[in-house]
Amino acid sequence: MKWLFAFLVALNIIVFAGMVAGRVAERQKEALAPAVPMASGTQELGLPASVQRPSVAAGAASAPGWVHGADDVPASAVLAADEAAERAREQENKEKERKAREEKARREQLAQEKAQQDAPSQPAQCRPTASITLDEDDYHRIKGLLAQWPHAATRTVEQRRSAPAKPAAASKSYRVLLPSGGDAMAQLGELSDKGFGGTLHQGEISVGVVGSKSAAQVLVSRLATAGFSGAYVAEQQESAKAAPADSSLGVSRMQVLFMSVDDKAAKGIQAVVGGYGKLNRTECK
Repeated sequence: MKWLFAFLVALNIIVFAGMVAGRVAERQKEALAPAVPMASGTQELGLPASVQRPSVAAGAASAPGWVHGADDVPASAVLAADEAAERAREQENKEKERKAREEKARREQLAQEKAQQDAPSQPAQCRPTASITLDEDDYHRIKGLLAQWPHAATRTVEQRRSAPAKPAAASKSYRVLLPSGGDAMAQLGELSDKGFGGTLHQGEISVGVVGSKSAAQVLVSRLATAGFSGAYVAEQQESAKAAPADSSLGVSRMQVLFMSVDDKAAKGIQAVVGGYGKLNRTECK
């Protein structure tokens, strides 16, 4: 850019020097052309060409070789040189303005960074929160009412053990026995023929086991009527059944956390969830 500007300035100087040299040459030409004395006052003769040539040649010789007359330089070249010089100046001004803007931006950035470094660090603001744990069904029931307070809900599953079953009390039963009389198999056949069932039990014939003593006495009477005498009732203790093992049930719960809860918001939330639990608040220290 600097070389272009220097070239344009030199070109303008050359053009200006050429114009000045041309005018000087014309004045010298006029000065070297003396008037020829007129004979008898009737005729004026011009200067011969042989006399004029040396003056022109002398004028041409007096000017440097790089100097041309004003008529030899076209006007378009002069205008082009002026426009080029003007463009060069505008470009140089734009470059200066750009550098000034960059320097200003750099200084502002440095000042901002320094201000940030010098500014004391502010502690993070504490935002009080509140939480409550509800059954999943209860949360979905009142979720629409809680939407006005920002919150996050997390689903969890809690294991609940059922109450252990009470051991069953020992029960009594009554067995009706009939002495075998030696031939137990034959006696079992006779009982079957008359509509009674029987099994061998500790060397005797068990006709049946009932839950009450009165029912056992009725069975003894029926046997006597059918011709089977000697039947009697034996009371026996039934062992208690083992209690079933404890079973656990999974219950879905929702942990609801409310953010940025002030006193007014806490009262509003408690009014909604009051029937399901108590709101636990976390205050800022």
